[in-house]
Amino acid sequence: MIKLYGRMVPMLVRATGQPVICATEPVASQFRVLPHDIDINRHLNNGRYLQWMDVNRAEWLIRTGILSVVRRNRWKPILGSVAMNYRRELCLWERAIVETRLLGWDNRWTYLEHRVTNEGGRAVAIGIAKAGFRTQGRWVDPEILRLQLPYALHAMVLPQHALALLAFDKHADACHHEDKVKKRLALS
Repeated sequence: MIKLYGRMVPMLVRATGQPVICATEPVASQFRVLPHDIDINRHLNNGRYLQWMDVNRAEWLIRTGILSVVRRNRWKPILGSVAMNYRRELCLWERAIVETRLLGWDNRWTYLEHRVTNEGGRAVAIGIAKAGFRTQGRWVDPEILRLQLPYALHAMVLPQHALALLAFDKHADACHHEDKVKKRLALS
């Protein structure tokens, strides 16, 4: 937990007071692989990539003005799913940059792309996240968020890799439903 705050506090200092940018613009955060980030293979632990993306996603929320809208409306941001592809390793003391950008949205979810590159600009990992907002026990339509942003944001067509995540999530939902039915049948 302390490790996360050690990365969140500098991000908050860096992001606060910056001009608001459009949600389609990438927001970049720089990280260094520290001793507590490595695993037994002596490279960045796969879970740390996700933590770096969490920190960068928070910076993206601040820089795009979305966090202000979320706080004003008392919405809760919810991460629905993440898909990751790891391309290269990052070793101790290496620096990397994580970028987050908006891919689009549907009637419930917002889709974000996270790219991790090394100092030389080579792709290290790429992730796609599906996130939404809840209030009073219901989901907030991203269109409501879009209309409250301090800039114009036009409708976007979801790219194929976002649609692939959506298809995977539908499969996972079907498996979950199937497990619930089996459990109910076993209890009766």
